[in-house]
Amino acid sequence: MKNYLQNETVVLTGASSGIGREMAKLFVQNYGAKVIGIGRNQEKLDSLQKELGEKFTYSVFDVSQKENWQDFANGLKEEPVLLVNNAGAFPKFLKAKDAGTETVERILQNNFLSAVYGIDAIRPLLKKQGGIVNICSSSALCPVVGTSAYSASKSAMKGYTEALMLEEERYVGLFFPGTTKTELFRNDKQTENSALDIIAMPAKKMARKIVKKIVKKRRRAVLGWDAKAMNFVAKIAPVRGLKLICWVMKISKSKVFENVFR
Repeated sequence: MKNYLQNETVVLTGASSGIGREMAKLFVQNYGAKVIGIGRNQEKLDSLQKELGEKFTYSVFDVSQKENWQDFANGLKEEPVLLVNNAGAFPKFLKAKDAGTETVERILQNNFLSAVYGIDAIRPLLKKQGGIVNICSSSALCPVVGTSAYSASKSAMKGYTEALMLEEERYVGLFFPGTTKTELFRNDKQTENSALDIIAMPAKKMARKIVKKIVKKRRRAVLGWDAKAMNFVAKIAPVRGLKLICWVMKISKSKVFENVFR
């Protein structure tokens, strides 16, 4: 397949760290794309620009605010070939009753509505040969205990994107990565040597898997052995399977889950 990204512009959210940062590198270095990275950490985005050179530029704004997207779209000087909604937030594992409505609203804004705002703002500018990619999560396929807000946000993204696939003539991709070593692991000491840390895939490896799918215009993929296992369990045993996963999390006695099982 011809490389449709060569010398074309990719708009990528969550570019300052984790999967997004690694995807930006791959788009530029392996496929010759120009990337406009979006994030909130200017220092990290600036360091990435120095690493990648003139093919990487960035814009610093909060993607969860609709007006920021419109301002960004109005300032674009060329038509993008691709919009990749990768930005997201993962709160600590908590029971739904402890998380509170404010957490649910914040995570929905960050993980779901940000993508909707981005699509509405950028869709009219996209080149016909390009498309839209939403980075979802295995939690949308198999929710786990302690992730009510996160699972809800990713389930909303899943349903929205699947409907979009039916409506759009252009390419729409939806990917479900499993546990990945991102900011969650660097900012939360509880995850060190935890069950999550053991099964997590390095961000660089996950980004490579996702970008390969995007280049081939694959519409859907479950990525990571844990994500595939969760997807399988949820399909064959949607009630007992989820309880089994909950039991495995409990007996792991991992500190990261202590607020869920106390």
